[in-house]
Amino acid sequence: MTMKAVFVGIDRHRSPDVPELGGAKRDATALWALFADSVPGLASRLLVDEQATLSEVRDAVVGTLNGAGSDDIVVLSFAGHGSPDGSLVLYDTEPSNLAGTALSMTVLAEAFRTTKAKVVLCILDCCFSGHAPARVLETAAKPRSAFALAGIFGEGRILLAACAPTEAAWEQPGTGHGLLTYATIEAMSGSAGAPVSFPAVADEIIRLARVEATRSGVTQTPAFLGTVQGGLVFPALVRGANYAAAFPPVPVHRIASSFSELAGAGLPQEIVDQWTATFPGGLNALQIKAVNEFGVLAGNSLLVVAPTSSGKTLVGELAAIRAVTAGKKAVFLLPYRALVNEKFEDFSARLSPAGLRVVRCSGDASDGVAPVLSGRYDLGFFTYEMFLNLALSSPRLLNQLGLVVLDEGQFITDPARGITVELIFALLLRARQRGIDPQLVVLSAVIGNLNGFDRWLDLPLLTSRDRPVPLIEGVLDRRGNFQFVDVDGTTNMETLIPPGHIVQRRDKPSSQDVIVPLAKQLVAEGEKIIVFRNTRGPAQGCARYLAKELGLGPATDVLTVLPTQDLTAASQDLRVCLEGGTAFHNTNLLRAEREAVERGYRAQGGQIHALAATTTLAAGINSPASTVILAENEFVGEDGRPFTIAEYKNMAGRAGRLGFNETGKAIILDETPIERAQLFQKYVLGRPEDVTSSFKQRDLPTWILRLLSQVRGVRGEEIPGLLANTFGGYSASLANPHWIRQTEGDIAAFVDRLLQAGLAERDGDLVRLTLLGRACGSSSLAFESSLRLIELMRQLDISRTNPVTVLGIVQVLAEMDAIYTPVMKRGRAESVRASQVGQRYGADMAHFLQRYCDGGFQYLARCKRAAILFDWIGGAPADEIERRYTTTPFQGAVSYGDITRIAEGARFHLRSGHQILSALFPAQPDFLLALDELLRRLEYGLPVDALGLMGLPVVLSRGQYLALHAAGARTVDAVRSLHPDMLESCVGKWTAKAIGEIAREKASAA
Repeated sequence: MTMKAVFVGIDRHRSPDVPELGGAKRDATALWALFADSVPGLASRLLVDEQATLSEVRDAVVGTLNGAGSDDIVVLSFAGHGSPDGSLVLYDTEPSNLAGTALSMTVLAEAFRTTKAKVVLCILDCCFSGHAPARVLETAAKPRSAFALAGIFGEGRILLAACAPTEAAWEQPGTGHGLLTYATIEAMSGSAGAPVSFPAVADEIIRLARVEATRSGVTQTPAFLGTVQGGLVFPALVRGANYAAAFPPVPVHRIASSFSELAGAGLPQEIVDQWTATFPGGLNALQIKAVNEFGVLAGNSLLVVAPTSSGKTLVGELAAIRAVTAGKKAVFLLPYRALVNEKFEDFSARLSPAGLRVVRCSGDASDGVAPVLSGRYDLGFFTYEMFLNLALSSPRLLNQLGLVVLDEGQFITDPARGITVELIFALLLRARQRGIDPQLVVLSAVIGNLNGFDRWLDLPLLTSRDRPVPLIEGVLDRRGNFQFVDVDGTTNMETLIPPGHIVQRRDKPSSQDVIVPLAKQLVAEGEKIIVFRNTRGPAQGCARYLAKELGLGPATDVLTVLPTQDLTAASQDLRVCLEGGTAFHNTNLLRAEREAVERGYRAQGGQIHALAATTTLAAGINSPASTVILAENEFVGEDGRPFTIAEYKNMAGRAGRLGFNETGKAIILDETPIERAQLFQKYVLGRPEDVTSSFKQRDLPTWILRLLSQVRGVRGEEIPGLLANTFGGYSASLANPHWIRQTEGDIAAFVDRLLQAGLAERDGDLVRLTLLGRACGSSSLAFESSLRLIELMRQLDISRTNPVTVLGIVQVLAEMDAIYTPVMKRGRAESVRASQVGQRYGADMAHFLQRYCDGGFQYLARCKRAAILFDWIGGAPADEIERRYTTTPFQGAVSYGDITRIAEGARFHLRSGHQILSALFPAQPDFLLALDELLRRLEYGLPVDALGLMGLPVVLSRGQYLALHAAGARTVDAVRSLHPDMLESCVGKWTAKAIGEIAREKASAA
């Protein structure tokens, strides 16, 4: 008697319409290796991914069955997608032609009927019907009945199917296997090497699979069909040489300091070569410790707390590259879109040549949401909010992941963003309880007492206070005296600016008096500096007077790449500054201008020597300086609070350019020796604030709603436990053991509100969110804002409502009221805003904007925002919007940064509102599609008939799109029909050339 076998597993398919799987290839490989190690003389074939075409699989399966003798046992295993019409989906299957490209059960049944084999064991780890995002190919076909399986089981024909006909077959998080395959391996491994026999072992397989499905929060019931007289005995499966070769253990690979050693840990040589060129000094002590002592390359999770510029980001990169080269999917979670875009562009350039697929999800139209949802990516970059939203709406996302890197973990303390970070952690911790346990690497700037943060996350802690480039920190007074902590930790004092160099330049003493001589001195010594100012206006003013005073040459390398259309008042300022070798960086700049400034400043030999910036530049964007100067120590106007010590340390950490400077320097400016000593004690010697949750008791409804959206249903008495499992609840319970009991009454009252509002329902003793409640819970909106939106939208006749109306209604949300809107609060100059909004939206909008209003100025601010947004999506030039809504240059002035901040806020919250409106008005698809269109118009600031231009093969700026629109072009074909001179005048020489080349390539290909 001999045993013959065919093992098929398919994760990736040729058609982009077939979602990827994460464990099917592993399933087939593991079963092949285990059987080969355990069954002497096994004749087998392993077909995975591109090898598993229709012809190859059909020939292997049918050929093995036809060639089997009367004493032979045949084992057939398939892991992958099943289709509702009763077929196995293979590598080259086309969903549009299942009948011709998938392997039909009819073919299998005929081969089973005619084979002479004594016994055939068929293991099918795929879906036969269902609609869950599991191992089922979703098509328009109807689910097939179980009858089609009848031909492949019976006497001597055993079928082990992953699930019932109405269920889906799921992949098990953590093991990298399908639930059925995992249970089969576990059960057939036997006890102490004892042989296993069918049908006895089938009961154990079914039991294990059902238990693991329950742990993962799904329902899956494997089926065992067929009989064998006398039973079927297999040797216990053992992990031998074939299994070890297929799945080698991942040891903690120890290295000294050279990047070249990482190639031995499985990292691609081309990536190792890039690191070697970028960091000629090799890995630093923090990175070596993460690899050697914490096993970050062996898949171990880790919390890293280290200063800005300490090299901790590379720890996350090492883990990510190791994960994706091992066939896992990895994601980076970042606080800002600018960081997502920077990382995406950097990694795309580095990894795409290696065949690795990089995507981003930041809320922009250019996002790779579709590849993420279908699993067709290797490394993804997400903003916190986008990741949480996608993870809640598509549980498949978490199941696929092998690694999550959360950068800037200290944001858990942030009053605005902390709830999102904490809910991401809570989601990952809850998933861990179900066996979904991707490697988690959390990177945080230096923080104070952890308050059990690492224990709550259950992560080992790697801390460091060292930086590759040492940092001198100190405070400089108006007398030129600099009190500082040197690199050796000693406190010293020196005269940094010679007497007589600090002179009063204006009517009153100002920071300019000190910044000018200090900048002159530092730039003369060859340093590049950043001057941090607390608001946009002072940052621009600082760059202007430094351009005038420093006597530097023009930054022609930046000037030549600046955009030329849809310019703003700040655009003109920037050009004046660049002519004098300086620049500023704030939200008043166009995106292309900010990116040009960033590249020009960090370029070795770049011509920008002094950069004035608001705190946005301190948030991880790669623009290090040799010296940073902090002209203020508090936010003014838009925020009005002092900098925290952590915020100061983050700005100070921008100083020190690895490979350019041996030492960085951070200088705080202040007036008198007494104030100098106070600031020195507070900031330089101060310890960053302790880690605390952003949870506040007043936000309890929002937190509970968000937590309920993470579960399928929960008993009422278990809801307090959801809150207790957050970091806020964990910390509060540590501080007060009775906290949960004291909060139970508030939670119960809130649940009643949810039930009354139709956002939740009772299912026996379970409380479940309704579809509308789940939409509210997975949105970014506070609970009360969600209710506001629902109430106001229900007052409209949606079938007759212009979707742009929603843009006005969104201004009523508390989140939009919190966005700084310049309003002159003296006199009646701003009263014109009410009539402007009426002209644009109609008289009824005034009624909506007055709802939930806290005074007349809040109403006028809402009107101003709504009118600005109407003009923005109408394609009004940016400088025209600035002039139209500026009351005076000093009171109520509107700049480009205000416009984009309002537009981005509206887009972000409207995207959340879209989820709620989809649940509220499911029978209005046209209205909902129009909201999608509105989101794109908000992103680009374009009129509706210009959206066709977004199909161009290159992404343009708003000014370029509007120039094409003004030239009469509304479609891609219309652009290609423009006279070359006209096209060049609209988009510039290089962009026009790129459009032309791509068009010619497509024409020649056709």
